[in-house]
Amino acid sequence: MRGLPLLLPWALLASPAASQEFRAPNGLRVLLDERHDHPLVRLELRVAWEGPESSGPLVAVLERSGAGGFGRAALERALADRGLSLKLGGGRHSLGWSMLADSQAQEDAFEFLAHGVFRPSLAEGLAALRRHPKPSPEEAFRAALGLSVEDAGAPRLDLPGLLALHRRMVRPERALLIIQGDLNLAQARQLVMLHFGTWAPAQDPSVQGSGEPPSIPARQTFPGAPRAAWAGSPAPEGGAPARAAHGLLALLLERAFAGDPAIALEAPRPEGDAGAILFRTLPSAGPDPERVLRERLEPLGVQGFQAADLEGAKRRWRAERLTLALHPAEDLAARAERLLCGDPGANLEEVRLQDVNAALRARLSSLHWLLRGD
Repeated sequence: MRGLPLLLPWALLASPAASQEFRAPNGLRVLLDERHDHPLVRLELRVAWEGPESSGPLVAVLERSGAGGFGRAALERALADRGLSLKLGGGRHSLGWSMLADSQAQEDAFEFLAHGVFRPSLAEGLAALRRHPKPSPEEAFRAALGLSVEDAGAPRLDLPGLLALHRRMVRPERALLIIQGDLNLAQARQLVMLHFGTWAPAQDPSVQGSGEPPSIPARQTFPGAPRAAWAGSPAPEGGAPARAAHGLLALLLERAFAGDPAIALEAPRPEGDAGAILFRTLPSAGPDPERVLRERLEPLGVQGFQAADLEGAKRRWRAERLTLALHPAEDLAARAERLLCGDPGANLEEVRLQDVNAALRARLSSLHWLLRGD
């Protein structure tokens, strides 16, 4: 019995958070997490899809669009007047809107979220983007690899293409609405039906996206200072087992480059999308950053990782998953990702050393390079 005080907190962390789930008639899945300790409501609507295209171009336009009959400037004023905060983000396999509101303004929050999701004014957003279409080379590189949602791909799309992209991606049967905060199940059901009940599913749910993701040549050089080099690997395809191998790879790479004075690494967290991986040189890399980066990466691809490395990465994944319970918003987001895209953690123990090393070599063999400097 002496060990009970130490074991009990970990048992609590391992237990799933209390939540309630239901579906709207149009296929929209809703996850409710009641929290009445603060008078706040947070909404997050995520859409997942299959297909080759990134959500970056659509996000770049939506960020400049009005919605529900409001122009962009009027929409921002209306949100500010009601004390609402609306944010938008996306990646290669997902698109998401989030809304934060005082619980007294919860109906307004649902209404404006619905406007933003399926009633945007894309023509205004495209016109605004074309007036300011100048991402930096670094932003273009990041967008091409699906690491962020900069504007690189959007100016190549016309309005009919954007509308078709929106119809393919933004569909209730592929969406999950997270409701967190100071409201109960009856209120949640009523507000979902009132504001999202008219969101019609696609006529043909089997239709897949046909567009191509933004891309750049395998090696692209931009003259100018300061000197720097980037190398990135696009997000891999595959379900939860493949995501587990790539999630462990991300943890292994983080450890391999921790404290390296010349190279920084950007890699996705295990609970999220498999995502792209980006290596970049730091100012201390010296006069030939490309050579420095290649000298670090090439031996890694030959040697691979060892069994002890893999076991350490699995322990770290388990620890990170447990600590999610200490962060309710991140925990709920991770659970939503698992509901939409499958749970890579369910395949964690099945990942073998050869799976991780194969993922490593696939990443390194498909690197895109961006070089800056004279």
